Amino acid sequence: MDYVWIIEVDSFCAVIMGILLYSLFKNYDRQTKQRYYMRAIIAGIVSFLCDVNWGLIEGGFIPEPREANFLTNAVYEISSVMMGYYWLCYVETALDSRFIKTKYLKHIAKLPVIIIIGGVIASVYNGALFYIDTNNFYHRGDYIMLHVAMCQLYTIITSVHAFIKSLGCKVCLKAKEYKILSMFLIFPLVIGIIQIVVPAVPSVSVGVTLAFLFVYIDLQNLLISVDALTGLNNRNQLIRFLIPKLKAGADNDKLYAFMLNVNKFRNINNSYGHYEGDMALIRCANALKAVNDNTANFIGRYDSDKFIIIAELDDEEDAMRLCENVRQALIKECEKDGILYDLSFSFGFVKHTSEMKKMESFISAADKKLAEAKKEK
Repeated sequence: MDYVWIIEVDSFCAVIMGILLYSLFKNYDRQTKQRYYMRAIIAGIVSFLCDVNWGLIEGGFIPEPREANFLTNAVYEISSVMMGYYWLCYVETALDSRFIKTKYLKHIAKLPVIIIIGGVIASVYNGALFYIDTNNFYHRGDYIMLHVAMCQLYTIITSVHAFIKSLGCKVCLKAKEYKILSMFLIFPLVIGIIQIVVPAVPSVSVGVTLAFLFVYIDLQNLLISVDALTGLNNRNQLIRFLIPKLKAGADNDKLYAFMLNVNKFRNINNSYGHYEGDMALIRCANALKAVNDNTANFIGRYDSDKFIIIAELDDEEDAMRLCENVRQALIKECEKDGILYDLSFSFGFVKHTSEMKKMESFISAADKKLAEAKKEK
């Protein structure tokens, strides 16, 4: 067995997780779910370092007794299942689940941890999960798969729950967040199978590290580029999309900018409350998605009750048709939810010209057209 490789891989994974923990700690906002996320990472780091120490012992790099080898593997077994437990707590908190708020159910969630702790204690006497032979080498016990099952149980439960919750969530950003959380299972599950088949390959630590990195990076990208309420692109994404297109100059004679404003949005807020105001904006966003999702058009939330579309169209007739399609889609959204008030858009759009060299002038021209349309109303 190549213990040097095991030591190097697990050390590298521990460092990556440490950097991730440091990044989270710098932006620590004291939310309960963030505490669980950090605890899951800490448990992961502990399990990786146990693997490193095991490699040092069995590789003959440090002279530690059998008791130290046993303790190292015992801590590994417990910390890895604790990582799964904290991950479950993090995801269920992110999902605002009743599960994590109920003390009785929360205690039930600890059962896999208790089972593994019991298995470690039993291993002292009968090697249930593992044992260390007289030559100070680790061996799997008859019930080692129980440890694997308990660890995977947490990730399977959370991934399935997050995916199901994402399907019924109307807030687009939350739905995307839940889908990202549901993907966590893939990395440790697939790479964990490799570990079972080839025990000498330290693949579990790689799979876990990739899973945490995937979730962290995707959630950060989501916050940076997406409007939190509607799930549409925000202004940052508009800049990333439009400036390169204007600089390239290709097909800009077909480029149209549409500014859309929700009519009498303040009245909706005042009459029905801010929650219903938020739901109105979500319906508007859904209408935009229904019309533009299968196109190359850019759609985004520009301001409080303003939305924007950037599209390449042949002529003004196509532009008018796009406005009408959005209008009809919004009517369908309102009929579907049976709302009791009028929810509609005002539209303003312009075709890009050579004088509009900067993004600001292009957007400003569309905004001016919108103001004219509202004034006419």
